[in-house]
Amino acid sequence: MKQDFIIYILGILFFCSFFSTPMRAAEKAAEYQLPFEAAKDVYERPYSFSESNINKTLLKRNTLLLVGAGVGTMGILYLMPSSFTNWEDDGKNPFSKWWDNVTDGPVWDEDDLFLNYIAHPYCGAIYYMGARSAGANAFESFLYSFALSTFFWEYGIESFAEVPSIQDLIVTPLGGAIVGEGFYLAKRHIYENEGKLMNSKVLGSTAVFLMDPMTEITNYIWDEEEQEDLEKHAFSLQAQPIMAKDGSMGYGISLSFSF
Repeated sequence: MKQDFIIYILGILFFCSFFSTPMRAAEKAAEYQLPFEAAKDVYERPYSFSESNINKTLLKRNTLLLVGAGVGTMGILYLMPSSFTNWEDDGKNPFSKWWDNVTDGPVWDEDDLFLNYIAHPYCGAIYYMGARSAGANAFESFLYSFALSTFFWEYGIESFAEVPSIQDLIVTPLGGAIVGEGFYLAKRHIYENEGKLMNSKVLGSTAVFLMDPMTEITNYIWDEEEQEDLEKHAFSLQAQPIMAKDGSMGYGISLSFSF
């Protein structure tokens, strides 16, 4: 298992050096484009590896969904067989077990290759995209992914079940940053191709969702154009007390609908 970890880290370093040149070239080329005017979507702006223009509202919403999804995922994993998760049920009080696991770790885990080197980097990439799609630069997105994967997940809710893992503390944010930046570039490419992947909008939409589910769900739930449309076509029903000529009290009801 340690040999697999070393090979993985060497692979990460190779990809960092391999992708750094085209990323810098794309950023340099973007400098010669017309400056953007407060575009609401980071994907409407020229590509940049280091520029930061964070949409705080989108970042907060993505974080809310990521935390909720993490708690839900933990619940699902609790229901999975121990042969898959390698978690043991020792009957301890959950908070006592959390404290024991946090103080005992981190340790070298014995999870299989799929969990350590596919599932964890993918989760790290989802964290990374939650910040990158909100306008954070690559380094800020890495820090965001590191904070969520380390303090929310590894030393947070997962510690209710097992001791923090050395591999996960490194692989999730580091692998997630590499995979995440690839997702970001791929998503930009799909957007620039009118939402199509291999000339298919269905494939394009599916790929975008798999690469950046939190932002896509956020944009669906909090669709600003839809909210503006609802405000334009607002339905209103109001009731208020009124006084008749003879001094008696009653209620008046008004109904309005704008279109």
